[in-house]
Amino acid sequence: MGYLKREDLTKNGKKWDDKVRKENRQLLYVGGEIRFKSEENLEDYIEDNFEKLFPDLCLVRRQSTINRQRCDLLCRSKLSKQPVIIELKNEEDRGLISQLTRYRKALLIEKPFAEEIDYSLPVKLIAIAPTFHEDNYTDREASKFEDDFCLWEFSIENEKGEVKFKLCGQKYHIEPDIGFPRRSIKY
Repeated sequence: MGYLKREDLTKNGKKWDDKVRKENRQLLYVGGEIRFKSEENLEDYIEDNFEKLFPDLCLVRRQSTINRQRCDLLCRSKLSKQPVIIELKNEEDRGLISQLTRYRKALLIEKPFAEEIDYSLPVKLIAIAPTFHEDNYTDREASKFEDDFCLWEFSIENEKGEVKFKLCGQKYHIEPDIGFPRRSIKY
C-alpha cells in the first residue's frame, strides 16, 4: 500500500498530521494510519524497548554487517544462545524472505560473536513489518528454512489519546516523547 500524499488527506487527517509534525519527529499520521517516520525510527523504538518486546532474547548487535550483509538486529535466545536475526520494515517489502536468507547464510559463514551465539542451533529468522506481501508467504513456503521463519505484523494504534505499539497481539505504550500528543484534537 502506497502512502497518501498530504493533499489526499481529509481535513481531520491534516489536523492530526500538522499536530504530529509539530510535536513529534518519529511518528506520522498518513492515510488514516499511524506510522514510524522511517525504518530507523522503528529500529530505535524496538531497540529502546527490546527487553519488554522480546523477554526471551538478548540483543547482540544492531545494524551488524556480516560478510557485506547488514541485518537490523542480531540476537540470541537467552537460554540456548540460538542465533536470531530480526529484520524490521516500516512498509511492505516483497524481497524480505530472500534478504533474511542471505543474512542467515552470511551469519553461518562468518560466525561472529561465537562466544555469545551457539551456531550448532538453527538460525531463527524474524521479519517485523506493518504488512506482508503475498510473495513473502509464497517465498517462505518455498524455503527449506520455513520452520525458522516468523512473519510478525505490527501496528500503531491510538487508544483514547494513548499511542500503542501492537506486536503479536500484545500492546505496548509508546512513550510521550515519541508518541502522539496527549491533548485531544477537536475537529
